[in-house]
Amino acid sequence: MKTISEQLSTPVGGEFDVIVCGGGPAGVCAAVAAGRAGASVLLVEKMNCLGGMWTSGFVNPLFDQENKGGLIREIVDRLSKKRAWGGFRHISFNYEYMKCILDDLCREAGVKVLFNTTFARTLVEDSTVKGVVCEHIGGRVAYLSKTVIDCTGDGAVAASAGVEFDMGDDKGDCQAMTLMFLLSNIPQKYNNEVGLMMTPVIEAAFEKQGEGKHTPFAFPVLIPNPCSSFANVQMTHMYGANPLSAEDISRAICEGRQQILEVVEALKEYDPDFKDTDLVFSAPSLGVRESRRIKGEYTVTLDDLIKGATFDDAIAFSAFNIDIHNADDTGQNLLVVPRYEIPYRALIPKGIEGLLVAGRCISGTHEAMASYRVTGPCAQMGEAAGYAAAQSAKTGTPLRKVDVSEIKNHLYDYERSQA
Repeated sequence: MKTISEQLSTPVGGEFDVIVCGGGPAGVCAAVAAGRAGASVLLVEKMNCLGGMWTSGFVNPLFDQENKGGLIREIVDRLSKKRAWGGFRHISFNYEYMKCILDDLCREAGVKVLFNTTFARTLVEDSTVKGVVCEHIGGRVAYLSKTVIDCTGDGAVAASAGVEFDMGDDKGDCQAMTLMFLLSNIPQKYNNEVGLMMTPVIEAAFEKQGEGKHTPFAFPVLIPNPCSSFANVQMTHMYGANPLSAEDISRAICEGRQQILEVVEALKEYDPDFKDTDLVFSAPSLGVRESRRIKGEYTVTLDDLIKGATFDDAIAFSAFNIDIHNADDTGQNLLVVPRYEIPYRALIPKGIEGLLVAGRCISGTHEAMASYRVTGPCAQMGEAAGYAAAQSAKTGTPLRKVDVSEIKNHLYDYERSQA
């Protein structure tokens, strides 16, 4: 096997204790946690802001953040102080304030952030991850580290390292994709904590239009943002797209934009409440609900969720319902589950050292992932991974043997204080 130096045909841009790939909810929390624990940290993000689906994906509300301590609580508190928290269900936020708060957290923790930087490949030597190769305006650059945390959502770092993974349901089909979008000048009667279940108004507008169209998704929702006349809308559904295919992703994006225009134009023309509403912007990032799920030291299962499983090495918890947006146009499958825990072992890929995974691409089944994929648990997973990576770097302890009890106590403090 080639050594790292033999693998490199590009310059080394730096060496760090921890590299985090992906600056979404899991990634930014991983980076901040590692930085606060004393590690030198590089955070690589393909967009021009942090937050991932929180900001580039226009996803609101912030599901499953209730009763969680740690960084997710700090983020909500900072948003509240800026009057940027509230809106739909009183658990939504202003996107621009979120971006700036995440910038602040990284700067305060000493995290080096590279925007507009794309992960290209993982550097592996003797079954141990040693760093990553990235692409940015400066060209192709390698960054070396003691630990890498894969927060790409797609398990891209793990897959490049040779980690085995599953994808989709028992047929390999993944959940429907969604392209979120923003509307301005929304009707005042819907600018509240309830918003609007849009199916009746969209169907009524389409009926008046007379072209036989229907809502792309059975349960579209208008989601008001706090302190504004803006709302984001969850409405589009694109089916049958492979999340690992550039061609399929491109088709889904174009299809999503077309769905948005058709609905907005019908509402403006045929619903007096929406005649002054303006289409502002579709999200820069496509909402992909499901892709790779790594094979880890433990696999979170449907049975774990149904029975409310607990673990000695728990690092996150969730009580969000299983929410499967079916791969074909047959609606959603929903199942309410009790509070359950996610073990640290589910973040550790089998057969490789120096790598952790956090977010929806951890080791779990299709059904289980449909619950913990929402951003509250993903943020908790990221924070735990960042803490573990920093401890491993400081002490030389292999990731598999890091004691996560301290971070568990930290993440659960808020829940206990509310008991």
